[in-house]
Amino acid sequence: MDRLSEEQQFILRRVELEAQELNREELVEALLASWEARFKLKAHFMEFSRDAGLSFRLEEARSPAAPESLEDLEQIFGYEPTEEETIDYMRSLYENATMELDMDDIVLGQE
Repeated sequence: MDRLSEEQQFILRRVELEAQELNREELVEALLASWEARFKLKAHFMEFSRDAGLSFRLEEARSPAAPESLEDLEQIFGYEPTEEETIDYMRSLYENATMELDMDDIVLGQE
């Protein structure tokens, strides 16, 4: 399910148009509110899954492979990366970490 529905595309377009009218402070507030809603939805999902006998491990923590200093980045790249390369690398770490689902931690009821 990679593709968004027409309704989802419409809603995203509407959000984009509404966001163009906001100043920086309002955008930051809206972003924080969306993350808060995301966390609440995740908590509800975990609660309902647990009630249904399912168990998932969904973590928000930083990837253990994330470099902690410029020296770590230089070791990974073999040279001092540009700011854009660093941002792309950190995004890819986050995307990889958040897409992984440990199938061993899924419990489908008692056996």
